[in-house]
Amino acid sequence: MEEIYILKNKSYKIKIVTADKPKVDPIEIANVDVLNDVTKIPAEQVETEVKIKTLVIERENSPPVLYASDEEGYITDNQELGGKKIKLSDFANQEKRTFYKQLIQGKYNEIENVVILSGAGSSVGIGLDKKGLTMANLWDSLAISGDSIHFISLIKKTKYCTLDENEQIDKSVKKDLELLLSKAGMLNAVHQGADKDLDLEKSIDAIKSFIVRELHLKLDEFAPHAQFLNKVALRPQKYPRIKIFTLNYDTLFEQAAVKERFTVIDGFTFSNPRIFNGKYFDYDIIETRHNRQDKKDSTIAKLFYLFKMHGSLNWKTQDNEIEQFEGNIPISNQVMIFPQNNKYEHSYEQPYFEMMARFQQALRTENTLLITIGFSFYDKHISSVILESLKQNSSLNIIALTYPDVVSKQELYQSELHRISELQSRITLVAETFKDFTDNYPENIAHHRLDVLESLNEGLKQLKLRDEQA
Repeated sequence: MEEIYILKNKSYKIKIVTADKPKVDPIEIANVDVLNDVTKIPAEQVETEVKIKTLVIERENSPPVLYASDEEGYITDNQELGGKKIKLSDFANQEKRTFYKQLIQGKYNEIENVVILSGAGSSVGIGLDKKGLTMANLWDSLAISGDSIHFISLIKKTKYCTLDENEQIDKSVKKDLELLLSKAGMLNAVHQGADKDLDLEKSIDAIKSFIVRELHLKLDEFAPHAQFLNKVALRPQKYPRIKIFTLNYDTLFEQAAVKERFTVIDGFTFSNPRIFNGKYFDYDIIETRHNRQDKKDSTIAKLFYLFKMHGSLNWKTQDNEIEQFEGNIPISNQVMIFPQNNKYEHSYEQPYFEMMARFQQALRTENTLLITIGFSFYDKHISSVILESLKQNSSLNIIALTYPDVVSKQELYQSELHRISELQSRITLVAETFKDFTDNYPENIAHHRLDVLESLNEGLKQLKLRDEQA
């Protein structure tokens, strides 16, 4: 039996239970008499079981409601659904999306501060020429790339795992590129001075260069980034701007901003070249309109703040400054925290420290909603800030999106998140892709209502002005 949660909130949980239902007894002897011989059916040739799924919906202070499916995946006893034939998976998604849409449109509709944390999962499968990859996918691509010689060299030098006689990696080995680079980094730190291993450094740089090349993604027409920006940034002017914190090196959000004509405040100057200066995160842009009848300053509509917490593909160090640069950047000048265990230590260096400080500040602000997209709560330097903020800020709410099921419970921070979610309804864990979440993200009612009020107010002003001039 396997249980998969697709939505988890203290007040409402949805899980799918998959059970094995025997179809034929595998040791049954077939009654086939051939020349007085009894023919046995080998166990491995008999279809012994069929997967039967049950949807379980648990509401707080109510007994769980169960929906079973047949072999084709349709709900069997659907009197509650009016006899409508519906697949269990479709019904599960419908219930899940109804819950989080009502949550966003109701409880969180007029929440003041919205913070987005974008993890690796928000870029997976997206891209025009090449697609965003998971760390395991990067491992596989590296193993068959032109840099595989450096890959094998690092595995040997770090003794990450054993290789067969053909220098092939066992398929059962954990594909952890971060761990491999961490071991290589520690080994390189030991071999300095007279003991310096130039081949080791060369292999490390080659793999980092491979990562950079693979993460140069172009926004495709199916990417949800542009649609997401248009939906999430549509808020009343009285509320603070949306803040997007991303752990990804790619520039998909920047490309989406260009496509949709958004202004991005990303901590860089507005001059050319664009130099990093953290004080720019304190700036906003207003539209000034002056005429004889009306003097009004208002913030421009399409603007958001972008914090790239692990650096970016287009950041480089130049004369002790960090600047944005479109072109090839040597690895030694690349401003990125590459996947290694010492990411926590790097987060205390600039510009990463600036980003971390802003992230912590954002989460400790009262009346805040944090939406995490494709973040597994595996990185300790990010997860620790979120969990500590939950303890310090009782008005911090979280919607955490991962796929194909909700955040795992294997690691320390993941387990703690689940523990808190059992006690407090301000945490909602959802199994959803970035695209499906974007498609189902509801319109901000408060924004629409204020737009109507502002239009009415403007109309009354014009009528009054006309009466005065008459």
